Amino acid sequence: MGWSVEHNRKENIMVLTYEEIIGFREIVESSIANINQANEHNSIKMLVDCTYLKIDAKRTELFELPRSLYAKWGMNPVTKIALTEPKDMNGKKMVEFYVFATQNLGWNANMFSNRKKALTWLKK
Repeated sequence: MGWSVEHNRKENIMVLTYEEIIGFREIVESSIANINQANEHNSIKMLVDCTYLKIDAKRTELFELPRSLYAKWGMNPVTKIALTEPKDMNGKKMVEFYVFATQNLGWNANMFSNRKKALTWLKK
């Protein structure tokens, strides 16, 4: 498993970390786990650490997350999603697409060059 989910209790932030090549199935599994734990902890802040992510998924699949799956899985519509920029160029392009699509569909998402900047944005 190339992902993990943890709850930062002090800041009430969910932290989803990707660490290798991830396909759409793993993205779905990790997203569901992250949303379920966010709901358990009443957290509306998510840090998605994509620094070492390599994506093996299609844009059309990624588009389905904010378009229909997040609401279906019970994600709070006011959730803030901060993603760190992947080192992998293809991964970076996919995350840029995801952020663009997510924002256009009304969700609050942004990509940052590092974890510190992402956390600063989430804490605002």
